[in-house]
Amino acid sequence: MTVPPAGPTDPDQHPVGSICWVDLGVPDVDAATAFYSAVLGWQVDPSDPAGYRLAYLPGRRLVAALGPAEDPGAPYWTVYARVLDVAATARAAIAAGGLLVTPAAAAGDAGVAGVAAAVRDPASAPLSLWQPDAHPGTWASGEPGSVADVQLRTDRPQDHEPFLHATLGWELQGQRFVVDGLTSATLAPPVTGLPRQPPSPWLVRFHVDDVEAASRRAVTLGAHPLPTEPGTLLDPAGALLGLAPATTLRTLQA
Repeated sequence: MTVPPAGPTDPDQHPVGSICWVDLGVPDVDAATAFYSAVLGWQVDPSDPAGYRLAYLPGRRLVAALGPAEDPGAPYWTVYARVLDVAATARAAIAAGGLLVTPAAAAGDAGVAGVAAAVRDPASAPLSLWQPDAHPGTWASGEPGSVADVQLRTDRPQDHEPFLHATLGWELQGQRFVVDGLTSATLAPPVTGLPRQPPSPWLVRFHVDDVEAASRRAVTLGAHPLPTEPGTLLDPAGALLGLAPATTLRTLQA
């Protein structure tokens, strides 16, 4: 996601319709915690009662979460779009040919973080919806460890665009999905060189100081690089992961 200079003053305040949060479900949360902490510099909290672990940049700025896998098969990063009314947006998704996977429900301790739902588009791409309360979303500051952007990796955008427009108001302009003049995601061809079709067409990329150095570090920790696309890897659990150059320096230290 991109927070432009004319956008919100706080990097965790995301416009309606934009990607505002990401999390990863994996079979071994301890292993994922060790990997992402080492590669992205995250500070990861202990698990909550559901096994969900919040990940922070130094300075306690919330960036992502890791948790137990809920879907069978290879893990993948889940992307959440900010909406004003999760239940209404879920109905719009169904009307646009989507499938409701998880109905709207309060999330977080005492249900005060926000309201979430999960859907799939007519091409079976997963998408989660987030109506924020206490938890506005990821700190997208451009510094190392923060979310860089989200890409829809497909050679058939016509299978996704009508749904995304009807559900989130996204407009496809060239290789960018735009809502209210801001880029929510970008469009790119499918990732190649994979051993199997990924379970989700979304690629989440994170900022790092040095893409080559971070990729080497990830490989030493069990990730598999994709020779066709430098900076894109399969993490040790098999989830697609993208790395991108940081656009700002890390500004707070723990």
